[in-house]
Amino acid sequence: MEKLKTFFKSKTWRIIWGTLKLFISIPIFCISVFYINKLLFSSNNKLFVFAGDTQGSFYSEFMFDRLLKSEPKNSKFWWESSVAYNKNGDFEEGMRRLNKANSLNATDHLGYTGWIKYTKLKDYENALKDFHRLDKLSNVVEYPWGENIYFQMGICYQGLGNYDSAIVYYDKFIASEKNPDNIYPRMYTYRGKIEADRKNYSKALDFYNKTIGLDKNIAEAYYYKAETYRLTNQKDSAKVNYNKSLDLIRNNYKNQDAYDEVFLEIYDTEIHDKLKEL
Repeated sequence: MEKLKTFFKSKTWRIIWGTLKLFISIPIFCISVFYINKLLFSSNNKLFVFAGDTQGSFYSEFMFDRLLKSEPKNSKFWWESSVAYNKNGDFEEGMRRLNKANSLNATDHLGYTGWIKYTKLKDYENALKDFHRLDKLSNVVEYPWGENIYFQMGICYQGLGNYDSAIVYYDKFIASEKNPDNIYPRMYTYRGKIEADRKNYSKALDFYNKTIGLDKNIAEAYYYKAETYRLTNQKDSAKVNYNKSLDLIRNNYKNQDAYDEVFLEIYDTEIHDKLKEL
């Protein structure tokens, strides 16, 4: 111990420690210079890209605040600054910023607002208000967050239990897509669920089979098909389809989202319970 104490007091240690501090401080200094340069000398467009790329960080929040003070009527800045808040569950602040974006440019941002409301908040009623408003404002078929607006409106109506309107918009979705390959196979599963809820079991099975005919790797189609067989007391067929659904879930062929419960989501634990009951 005495030798260590003597070493740490020696000139050699002071040189080593000074060198280590220098090596540590140089990268920190360079990073600081980089960010200061970004903040002071970059154009707003470059700052916008950088703030979006570092979304959720202190730097991103600081830069968005600066951008919004510089251009308070830029809807893109309000919209992009809302994303991190919505991802982190601060929907009050996220929606405040989205509402501001919509007041400046509704056509560009209503779709995302509706998507947030129905996927994250499960607020189907207000999501539909946004989608209907956007549909009236736009001269083309919109694709909020990458999916046909009429398909999403069908989901919202189905989520509200308004099956007649859901069917209208699912049909409108089909009619709006010129290429049949653009029809999402899982839509037919949702249609099947409507028919099953109405006790039209044969028609429900037709829709589930249509999904499977288009894509054999959709776990939800087999699950809801199994449910229909269970409700009609066809236990052997129900078991086959429950197990098929489980196999697909194990192989990651399940509709899911890292942040939210998706529409008509299925769970392996629930399937195991159903199998035990048969």
